Amino acid sequence: MPAPIRPELLRGGTALDGLDQPDLAGTGGFSWRDLFRRITGIDLGPGKATAYEDQLRDRIRTVIGGAFPIAVLNFKGGVGKTAVVESLGSTFAEVRGDRVIAMDIDAGDLAERHGRRNPLSMADLLLDDSVTQYPDIRAHTYMNSFGLEVLGLPDYARTDWRLERHDVVKAFSILRNHYSVVLVDCLKPVNSAVMDAVLPESRALVVVTSPSIDAIRKTKTTLEWLCNNGYQRLMKSTVLAINRIEPAKPGAVAAKELEELSARVASTVELPFDRHVHEGKEIGLDRLSKESRRRYLEMAAALADMVPGRRIHGQH
Repeated sequence: MPAPIRPELLRGGTALDGLDQPDLAGTGGFSWRDLFRRITGIDLGPGKATAYEDQLRDRIRTVIGGAFPIAVLNFKGGVGKTAVVESLGSTFAEVRGDRVIAMDIDAGDLAERHGRRNPLSMADLLLDDSVTQYPDIRAHTYMNSFGLEVLGLPDYARTDWRLERHDVVKAFSILRNHYSVVLVDCLKPVNSAVMDAVLPESRALVVVTSPSIDAIRKTKTTLEWLCNNGYQRLMKSTVLAINRIEPAKPGAVAAKELEELSARVASTVELPFDRHVHEGKEIGLDRLSKESRRRYLEMAAALADMVPGRRIHGQH
């Protein structure tokens, strides 16, 4: 079973917030309400924005019995899928305070977006039949300052090992006993043998698209393929992440097609253009814009609502 929830990680304070804006994450921030309380001794309580984000966090902390695997995917590359995996996973890990891992099966830049690469990889983990306990797995992952672990692929330029379907099955069999949330940074070919192992294990999907017409139509193809290949049930637990990888807003045609896509899934979250993510370097939650952080809280809360038999942490 996953480890019990631990105290949330602490971060540095933030600048003074505006009247109706929450602090950076609701933990350790500083706002005009704090200043007013210190000067007058009167506690106004949390603002509406802060209260809303606190509610999102309560939903994210829902009790998960076993592991909750989430596949993050799309047929289309270049839509920011890996950045979504890193930011969403870090949000889950920071808020929940228990074990959350992202598994890279796309051989992309997840390790670089995460911080650095562990010299040991998924190949080493799967080839070691003695791995049974959490410390054994932890030796193969790298954890960022928000508590998210990443299990990466080996450098394919230095090995002839290649990920196959049975490897994914074995990885899930190991990870499900030790983590509450398992995110998968998926291959772009959804119709592959490796994805044949990922999709049956998944309890929720995040389908990532940008607002470009090409990406939207590839996303439509992704959803149609899922529905036509035995995964119609997953539409009820799918989040559409509209990721604005450029500052420009979508045009009227794109907006209409995105609306049609949204009607086919359980929830839709629009991720704003974020300069920190756009830099292409290591992603830190504390460097995302307030709007981006709130949207990731909303996405994580929507996914947590999909946990079977969900129960808010602390309820009996």
